[in-house]
Amino acid sequence: MFYLNKINKKTLIALITGFAIAVSTNNLVYAQSPGFKNISSQALDKTAQFTIAQVYQQLNFDNNYYQNLSEADNFYRQGNLNQAKEIQQRVKPAFNSTETFPSAFDDAGKLDARGQQSWQNINTAIKNDPELPEQVTAQIFEPLQSLIKDNPGFIPGHILLADTHDLYGEEEPALEVIEKASEMYPAREDVLDTKIDLLLLYDQPLEASIAAREFAFNNPNHPNSKAYQEAANQYFAQYKKKLNSKVTTSGILGTIGQVATGNEFGALEIGQVLLAGEKAAGQSFAQNIKAQSQMVNNNEQLKYINDVGQKLAKLMGRDEFDYEFNIIEDPTPNAFALPGGKIFFHTGMLELMDSEAELAGVLAHEIAHSVLSHSYKQIGESALTGTAANLISSVLGNEAGAVSNVGGLLLSQKFSRDKEKQSDILGLRVLDAAGYSADGLYNVMAKLKKVSGGGATLLSSHPASEERMRYLEELIQTNGYNRYGYEGVDAYRQVFPR
Repeated sequence: MFYLNKINKKTLIALITGFAIAVSTNNLVYAQSPGFKNISSQALDKTAQFTIAQVYQQLNFDNNYYQNLSEADNFYRQGNLNQAKEIQQRVKPAFNSTETFPSAFDDAGKLDARGQQSWQNINTAIKNDPELPEQVTAQIFEPLQSLIKDNPGFIPGHILLADTHDLYGEEEPALEVIEKASEMYPAREDVLDTKIDLLLLYDQPLEASIAAREFAFNNPNHPNSKAYQEAANQYFAQYKKKLNSKVTTSGILGTIGQVATGNEFGALEIGQVLLAGEKAAGQSFAQNIKAQSQMVNNNEQLKYINDVGQKLAKLMGRDEFDYEFNIIEDPTPNAFALPGGKIFFHTGMLELMDSEAELAGVLAHEIAHSVLSHSYKQIGESALTGTAANLISSVLGNEAGAVSNVGGLLLSQKFSRDKEKQSDILGLRVLDAAGYSADGLYNVMAKLKKVSGGGATLLSSHPASEERMRYLEELIQTNGYNRYGYEGVDAYRQVFPR
């Protein structure tokens, strides 16, 4: 076991805030489970000499919960999926019903009479090009917003609103409108193409690359999937050209520090490392972190995580990466992804989990961050905006000879809400395709939520907690993902005993 020294409320909060995937929910379904014991914040203040797992066991399910899942696994391995599902349904409370969006449509003739008249008036106003701002608002924006609100499935309305914001020089609202439309209707090519066009217009080629790649990977059987992958590569090349120009002209992101003695890479020139590509950058950053960290060298544990991770990575779509899965001896419940498929777990995170499905849920989410170039983007965008020097200084301090911590640099920066959703979407698809229970990641978040004593804001290192959990529930339900697949309780506990 990985022990913590004197976990009290303050220490526990500090540990959990480092977790690199969002943890959240306000109506935790597991609170209804048999054996649940509610420990107040005052009680946590008095808790000492507890491992994270011990705290979790008192806050959440008793062993009976996982014993039932273990029994379900036995039936699952025998091919008796119905019996396995029946057992899991008994111990897993149902999700709240999810709100579904109406079917998408393009024909304005399907709007009601009022909607058709509004659509005609809006298009006439755009052609007339009103001069005064108040006329633009009253004749175009307000009617369009109202039309979409009343008819969310009318895709031309979303696209016209985004394009009109762009026409009047409103970049941020344009992207917000089309992003919302893409979340509601992720399989619509016209929405995706509009999003990509706007991103390229606003000089965001890496974002355009991520959008195209996400669509291709989440729709592998789509006839244009290959074309979008190729387009993603082209946009990525544009981004590297842009980055190269910035590095060359300004010399930003020079040396971030001398790593520990013996590391052959010495000081890292981040600009040059990024230009070498995601794979090379990930390798450099990973070696930097390993040189500074107390790495776990337990062959059985490393092999287990690697086997699960490689199985998931094969379903992700970035075969050019050399995926690597590492464990750092650190009680913080944390996991993070570097560029090029380099994934790190803290022992504190592994201590919290109790099944292979939970491990796979976190792995799939983190691999998705690498696959979709989110970590690479974090560092590269810092370079392009010229903020990296300040960023690094804030992480490392200004003492001479301070050892740089690339992991700390990455973890100090929150992924945006859309990046978390992108990783959730891809991660859940892969988790389900691999045969695991699709609520693995959700369950890990639920555990951390309870360990926090209910303080949602303390755990949300990414999006708002309540929204995030609802969104995960919606993804699982609307996509028909199986919550009653393989859990792998015994397999996990054999490698990480409780």
